[in-house]
Amino acid sequence: MKYLSILAFVLHLAISSAEYFSSTSSLEQLLRTEVILLSELQNYVNEIKEHAEILQSEIDAIKAEHLSASDSIEGYLNNPVNAFRLIKRLHSDWETFESNVENEASRINYLEAIAGHRENLSYPTREDFVGTALALTRLQQTYQLDVAELASGMLNGVKYGAPMSWQDCFVLGQHLYQLRDYNSTVPWLQQSMQLLAQQNYAEESASLDFMEAVVSYHQAMGDYQNALNLVNHVLSVQPEQRLHLLETRFQLEQLITDGVKRGLMHEVIRSPGDYHASREYQLYQQVCREELTPTPSVQLRCRLHGRSTYVPYKLEELHLDPYVVQVHGVISTKDTIELQNLARPALQRSQVYTLGGSDPTSANFRTSKGSSFPYEMHPAMQRLKQHMSFISQLDMNSAELLQIANYGIGGHYEPHMDSFDESHDYTPDVDSTNRLATGIVYLSDVEAGGGTAFPFLPLLVTPERGSLLFWYNLHPSGDQDYRTKHAGCPVLHGSKWIANVWIRLKNQDLVRPCNLERNHEISLPYKDYN
Repeated sequence: MKYLSILAFVLHLAISSAEYFSSTSSLEQLLRTEVILLSELQNYVNEIKEHAEILQSEIDAIKAEHLSASDSIEGYLNNPVNAFRLIKRLHSDWETFESNVENEASRINYLEAIAGHRENLSYPTREDFVGTALALTRLQQTYQLDVAELASGMLNGVKYGAPMSWQDCFVLGQHLYQLRDYNSTVPWLQQSMQLLAQQNYAEESASLDFMEAVVSYHQAMGDYQNALNLVNHVLSVQPEQRLHLLETRFQLEQLITDGVKRGLMHEVIRSPGDYHASREYQLYQQVCREELTPTPSVQLRCRLHGRSTYVPYKLEELHLDPYVVQVHGVISTKDTIELQNLARPALQRSQVYTLGGSDPTSANFRTSKGSSFPYEMHPAMQRLKQHMSFISQLDMNSAELLQIANYGIGGHYEPHMDSFDESHDYTPDVDSTNRLATGIVYLSDVEAGGGTAFPFLPLLVTPERGSLLFWYNLHPSGDQDYRTKHAGCPVLHGSKWIANVWIRLKNQDLVRPCNLERNHEISLPYKDYN
């Protein structure tokens, strides 16, 4: 029953009562919480172990008495000393044992300590739990990861951490089931049962009862083959005790033979407007997996750039039309760390502008935390601003506040435009002009995933600490360049820190004058790509 109590504990944590999953920086608070809880639990175990050792010594002494009595019970009891000790133990010692167990304080001390910590420590919410479940599914689907490998701690063939238990896999599958993501539920329940079957208690009745319960999940979803596999396994272990499953097996075999397609998996159909089923979204995922890459061009080159500095910048052209470049070694490692540390205390869930809306809001298609700062706040920010001015030659007085963001578990930002469409309300906007250009300064390397993807180019840029990714969002006519739609691929492993620089169109006419004629037709096919 040990594993069932662990499962109950996991479920309790999942529903306990700030958001942590959207930023790896925030997850550090949760790790500190677990360190403290682990220490309290270790103290409790040490106390009950000491108490148990005392009781064990009493048990061993009494057992020794019984062992000597086994040679001749009559002879043992005829000894008045033995008779006295037996009566004394039953009259007073056992009452003492019961009283000691009843008044044993370690359990109360532990519960009181935990209750005290709950007021001051960080605990994840249900939103965090659901967010992490969706993140694992997002990583699995985007990078086409094998569930068994992912559960074993392998990411794209690299061992990064400890394996998931069968309870972990089951709880994840259960939550995906509740979220009606049945196609993702199936492999996680399947993996859970495969891991359970490998445990030394796998053939106990409680384990087989649990497997039977999971059969009902597969049946309800219309996953008859996995349901049948589980039924056959349970019957192979306890054929006589599980005769009621024979009828279930017969029904499942008939459904499979007849090719019946019914159940929750077949009832939930994506709506025609589901973006995740669109061609554009598939392109984005393919770019993240590096299945699509730009056509090689001899025109692209690496060169030294900038006449306003003593040391020119190392500029790499990634795409010419639209113009996308990566400038290497723009800011120092020291400054990247300084910017991260400045942002940590102020991180809040990142928000996005809705179509036609003026007020930003949080959304599931962008999971990160960020905060905005005036460039004058710190010398590292001022240096970054100066570098942007030298590289772009644009007027940085028309730049928005510097935004620093950190991406959490599977952190991503689905394809989007940085520039605003025609319906955007500029009324509360001080600059009242569109975003001409974007600069992403990478404040960290990322071990796996987390690249910036341009689905229509198709281009994937790998985060490189201290480098700058720069492009224009608008045509020279001021129209949106829909080819610059881009995305942040899910972070597979590591922590992704970036600084976003958005430069408005205002006062940029001397550096990038507007064309008198519109020249945006080349990007129009990508406006409504789906």
